Amino acid sequence: MESPQQTLQAPPVGRVLRIVLGVALVVYVAPVFFRVPVHLSVRVLLLMLGLVCVYTLVHIVISQRIFGFGPCLGAVVASAFLVALYVGGATALPIIGRGAGQLEAVTFLGISLLIAGVRAAPGCELMATPGLFFAKPSELPCIIFSPLDKLERKWRSKRGV
Repeated sequence: MESPQQTLQAPPVGRVLRIVLGVALVVYVAPVFFRVPVHLSVRVLLLMLGLVCVYTLVHIVISQRIFGFGPCLGAVVASAFLVALYVGGATALPIIGRGAGQLEAVTFLGISLLIAGVRAAPGCELMATPGLFFAKPSELPCIIFSPLDKLERKWRSKRGV
């Protein structure tokens, strides 16, 4: 049986907000790639590939119910990876330090928001890329957009739109 979140699409305002925020983040971060050394850009792109792999594993674990934690805890864990990379980017750690983690986190979030908005994927935008690979949305809610989507659906159902 599919969860209700899998059968729904993100409502129009939620989609637009995802796309606008995604475009804003990509426009904000794109010039940075032209100002930093090439080795940092390559490292950030490799980190993004690694993060896609991590989120793909999270998607598999959640969809196969390998661990018995709820979707809200899963959303917090998924978001924690990105927050950890961002915070680690401000340190001098070998792989993610000196800004690489921050650049990677913002770039990944922007691209994920764009994918989620274009696909009208409900739920966790960080899981949009694995959802694209598996052709099904994630069962994880988004910490920010899921409450907004729920509010918009409720408002639209009351208005009969």
